[in-house]
Amino acid sequence: MSIRRQLAVGISLLMVVIMGGNLAINIWQLRTDLAKQLNARADETATTLALTMTHSAQTADDASLRSMIDVMFDRGYYRHIRFEFTDGKGVVERVATELHSSGGPSWFKSVLPIPPAYAEAFVTQGWNQLGTLAVVMHEGPAYQQLWTLVKAELAWFALMTFILLYGLRLMLRWQLEPLKDIIAMAEKLSNHQFLHITQEPKSKELKSLVGAMNQLSDRLQASHIAHGDTVKRLQRDTYFDGLTDLHNRKGWDQFLQQWMTPDHFSCGWMMLIRIDNLAELNRKLGRTQVDELILQLAMLLKTFPTLNHEHACTARVGGEFWIFCPDPLDLPYTKRMEDVVIALNKLSLVQQYHVNLVSAGLPINDIIAPASVKHQLDLLIEKGSEQREPLTLGSVENHAVTNWVHWQQKFTHALNHDQIRLFGLPCLNADGSILQMEVHCRLQLDSGEPLMASYFWPMVERLNLSVQFDRAIVLKWLALMPEVEHDWVLNLSEKSLLNDDFRHWFLETVPKESFGKLILECSEYTLAHLEDKAVRWLHEFVAAGGRLGVDRVGTSGKSFGFLARYPISQGKIEKRFIHNVDQQQDHAFFVAAMVQVFHGQNALCIVEGVETQAEKSTLIDLGVDGVMGYGVERPQAL
Repeated sequence: MSIRRQLAVGISLLMVVIMGGNLAINIWQLRTDLAKQLNARADETATTLALTMTHSAQTADDASLRSMIDVMFDRGYYRHIRFEFTDGKGVVERVATELHSSGGPSWFKSVLPIPPAYAEAFVTQGWNQLGTLAVVMHEGPAYQQLWTLVKAELAWFALMTFILLYGLRLMLRWQLEPLKDIIAMAEKLSNHQFLHITQEPKSKELKSLVGAMNQLSDRLQASHIAHGDTVKRLQRDTYFDGLTDLHNRKGWDQFLQQWMTPDHFSCGWMMLIRIDNLAELNRKLGRTQVDELILQLAMLLKTFPTLNHEHACTARVGGEFWIFCPDPLDLPYTKRMEDVVIALNKLSLVQQYHVNLVSAGLPINDIIAPASVKHQLDLLIEKGSEQREPLTLGSVENHAVTNWVHWQQKFTHALNHDQIRLFGLPCLNADGSILQMEVHCRLQLDSGEPLMASYFWPMVERLNLSVQFDRAIVLKWLALMPEVEHDWVLNLSEKSLLNDDFRHWFLETVPKESFGKLILECSEYTLAHLEDKAVRWLHEFVAAGGRLGVDRVGTSGKSFGFLARYPISQGKIEKRFIHNVDQQQDHAFFVAAMVQVFHGQNALCIVEGVETQAEKSTLIDLGVDGVMGYGVERPQAL
């Protein structure tokens, strides 16, 4: 029972007891007053009639005596009037043969009995007593009057009780209305959504409680952000360069290892840029100025249009910068690499650092060993350093898709001719049952095996076709969705979430009854860069019954505190942190920390890219809620 209802019931019972007691006292007082009135009327009647009967009693005129008694008796207020002569000459009396039934119900008379009123008076002549007059009042009219008064009292009591209870209810609702905000705030805090109650209540106690809740929200938010920042800082220290915030050697090796796999490979070009006179600059300028130089070069690379992309990767190892950029490798791809080198050289000249930059580029159109890629780039850059070439390029091998126009034609043809194929990758919980199914997209070209999304999706985003593809995927999923109990995970791109038309289309197209089984998943990079309108739309989707998941956790380079903006129901750790997690302690530490972060937010912690049973066992021991990957279960065609 709620506190408002408890207060209402308690106060209502107290008021009913008080008012009921007052009602009982009033009714009893009315009954006593009426009994006294009957006795007083009996005395008055007996005295008056006795004085009137004196002459008739002296002459023993029975007719006159009877006439006087009848006149008095016929008024209807008397039960019995009796006159008896003292000398035994006789008796004159009148008795009600049949009592009136008026005066209220019989139970009322038994509950509030009014005793009969009796009075006697002597009829005298001087000192001579002529007779005795006895009067017994009829209590029926008194009962009638008492019944009328009691009904009026009960009606007043009922009216006042209704007004009191309804008014009490309104008053308690008004006074305790802030409790709803406090309860809603507590529920938000349990989901790590840190809000404030802006409207202060009127009562002093509730005002203090609201202030304490707001302070608690601030402290929990600070603690949550601090915990996320600690995890993120440890991750940065392990995989990111402390000076430039680019990937370090370990992070770059991890990226290459993941990229050079069939599930994640996409063609593109790779560059190695080296500061050839780094040792000389350190002697001439000092370490502080050289660090400033490296930082400025890194900032240019991070903001360079070609490289400012979710699927691009840049790393700094000492005086070297390693770059990967997804690209269809059309004819102008070398121009894009040259633009990067020209921009870096211009920066060096403007700042008058006199840096000798040597660069090497290599097109990658097939999966090769990461060590082989690095070895080839090292050989190319050594060759460029000897020949003093600003950019040395490796050879381009033949491959199927050769330019942007070709990609555009392929994608348009695929959308128009229903060449999108959907697969479901199961996510299993600790006992091996299906927790949810993630929808994967593949592109069925005219010949050959379907292209995996990791291969063609970077080109889809570069050609601004992600909204059209997301629509096609959603429609195909709705058409193919089997009637099963488990949940479905759909990935949406950043451009779709930022598109007003797509958001309206999605809510109108997807049935509301499907929201309960649907988890919209966005990458950490996407959630970190969303506009407010898209953030509000995600909140509305969750409020309507859907759920929100964050994918590729650990890749945005931002503190995890920004995730508090979202009602996250699950987080999925990036594959690169799962590889050999049973052998690499830093990976295991990161996964364990993320399990704490998401469980602290009442969200599931999912991992992808599991390839071995050893990895699966280690991850389950670390407390993850679901595992997925080719080592657990392969995708199933839908």
